[in-house]
Amino acid sequence: MSKKLLITGGTGLIGSYLKKIIPEGTYVSSKDYNLIKETDVKKMFRDIQPNIVIHLAAMVGGVHHNIEEPVKYLEENILMNTLVLRESFKNKVERFTGMLSSCIYPDKLSNYPITEDKLIEGAPHQDLFSYSYAKRCLAIQIDMYNKKYNTNYNYLIPCNLYGEYDKFDAVKGHFVGALIDKIYKAKKMNKNKIVLFGDGTPLRQFMHAKDVANIIKEMIINDKFINMNIATEENYTIDKIAKIALKVCEAEDLKIEYDSSKPNGQMRKDIDTSKFKNNFSNLNLINLSEGIKEIFEKKKGNENG
Repeated sequence: MSKKLLITGGTGLIGSYLKKIIPEGTYVSSKDYNLIKETDVKKMFRDIQPNIVIHLAAMVGGVHHNIEEPVKYLEENILMNTLVLRESFKNKVERFTGMLSSCIYPDKLSNYPITEDKLIEGAPHQDLFSYSYAKRCLAIQIDMYNKKYNTNYNYLIPCNLYGEYDKFDAVKGHFVGALIDKIYKAKKMNKNKIVLFGDGTPLRQFMHAKDVANIIKEMIINDKFINMNIATEENYTIDKIAKIALKVCEAEDLKIEYDSSKPNGQMRKDIDTSKFKNNFSNLNLINLSEGIKEIFEKKKGNENG
């Protein structure tokens, strides 16, 4: 790839997979530049002089951490999104792609799955309110740059993600990563149960972050500038996802106990994939059971190695 490619959040869940398939890009993390400081962001653009920016960096975490730190989730994401997007424009970046989240959609809708045109039809779920609005603002900022300056900027709206490079943390991690970690620890310590938050009834789509990396690469190669949802067709309850995980991790003897004192979060937020399938019909996505098994086996191998 002859273009200079900058990836923020380069050591995160998606960035780590992207580095394997586009190794010539420059992958930066918070250790390299503090993206909520304008001086650091300006320096980053002077140092790298990119033609393409894939903006993956975000303050991100589980629902409970969002509830604990609402100011941080709003301010830090608004700051880094605004600064990176503004400097991209000032430095004549040809392509800017921002990564959003399906939690930005309205909490109360009458029709599912959710299509891209429903983005601002109502308030997001209260538990992720700050993070959701910060990400929603990025979508609006990108749309306004395109409208005002005729730029080729776009955003992707993925469903929940999981992968080998997740945080595997019950508070700051994604659900599937935290679930795998709980199963691994329960087996290792000969426990007879795992405890999950809520009551197991919310519906969720989960996509392997490796697939998101492949979509980004295809998008760059094929010059596609599309604002779209990206997700698999698998839309399961939390309870079903937990049972799939127990089965593929050979841990069906573990009991699932729900802590109903903890919130469920959004009850459903499954997103429509029509636009995605029309534009990327050749991609074979990893199904959830295969993905969980792969990550569990790698985690087990890494800890035993």
